[in-house]
Amino acid sequence: MTLDPVGSRLGRRAQLRARRRQQRRRLVAAGIAALVVLLVLVTVVLVKTGGSSSKRGGTPPRTQQTVLLQVAAPDGTARASALLAHDPASRSGAVVLVPPQVLANVPGIGSLPFGRALQTGKATGARNALSDLMGVTIDGSWVLDGPAFGRLVDQLGGLEVNVDAVVLSGRTVVLQPGQQRLGGSPALTYATYLGPGEQEETRLTRLQSVLDAIISALPKDVNALVGALGSGSRTNLGAGTLAGVLSGLKQDDSAQELQYRSLPVITVDSGSDEVRFRIDPAATRKLVDDLLAASVPPGARAEGNRVLVLNGVGTPGLGEKVRAKLIPAGFVFAGSRNAPTFGCVKTEVLVRDPTTSGADLGARVAKALGVPDSSVKSSTSFGTIADVVVVVCKDFKAK
Repeated sequence: MTLDPVGSRLGRRAQLRARRRQQRRRLVAAGIAALVVLLVLVTVVLVKTGGSSSKRGGTPPRTQQTVLLQVAAPDGTARASALLAHDPASRSGAVVLVPPQVLANVPGIGSLPFGRALQTGKATGARNALSDLMGVTIDGSWVLDGPAFGRLVDQLGGLEVNVDAVVLSGRTVVLQPGQQRLGGSPALTYATYLGPGEQEETRLTRLQSVLDAIISALPKDVNALVGALGSGSRTNLGAGTLAGVLSGLKQDDSAQELQYRSLPVITVDSGSDEVRFRIDPAATRKLVDDLLAASVPPGARAEGNRVLVLNGVGTPGLGEKVRAKLIPAGFVFAGSRNAPTFGCVKTEVLVRDPTTSGADLGARVAKALGVPDSSVKSSTSFGTIADVVVVVCKDFKAK
């Protein structure tokens, strides 16, 4: 039997078209499968990114590090205090000089001149007091006693400082004016010296000149320097972290990106010859905006979230333990003091506003402290210093 050539060609063409259709279907199927895989991968990435972004609240992570440096006197008070800040992201630094006479509320203790906060509240109390006073996060403390400060300066080979006045110890001349290299003990004397009739700002200027000389003279291996200061040097950060901040400040100084400011204060009438200051709120807020904006904690500038703590059981340091729960929850710690009487059993969260919004505010405070909603009550018996008053009683658990 013979085959028709035309029919044969038509049959082969039909087979070719069928194979081509089959190939196209395979390609389409493969493309769809690849698209599905791609969509799945994109969805996973978006979910992960969206989840982490929501946890951050849409704000970038904080990179600025802050350390409260204090030089302790033999009686435990602070002879000098300065807040150090370094931001590796912006490659900038700041040093805020703190006068010892400015009044600050030490959690669990009460209002004191800041220089005494180290003596009564230890390093943590002083750090928290300044944090509340300025409205910024302070990551750690570095406390040096006099001998440790002297060792720091001596290990740097002394400091080149322009002494601005005759420095006296009683009637004895300790330092003459002029550019000179100071060892450890003379450097501390000059950094904390206030002559008769001089204003506190003059002493802070001297402290600045000594701190600036220290930062400029820091070696490459700051970690070894910090580790060699002995037991008179104490920090809660660890030597490596502290060394990183100090090294960063030296880099900021070399790049001319290190700023010094004094904490803005206003003189108050203390009723005695002792000088006392209170913080200047508007000027301090501007200082923070200029130098420490990255360290303003959530809730620090919100309205209607100030909480005053009353110690109803008499346990020392209770206010500080309550503060440790309020700050992470976005509240502002307005201070602590003893309640009129001790011995209460159940903690009370007192709100001024008896409406739903007041109850909601009280419930959020109660949740932060781990006490039941039934502890929330309305009261008009407290002043304007706070939006909520917490009377802490025996049922409060610090942990």
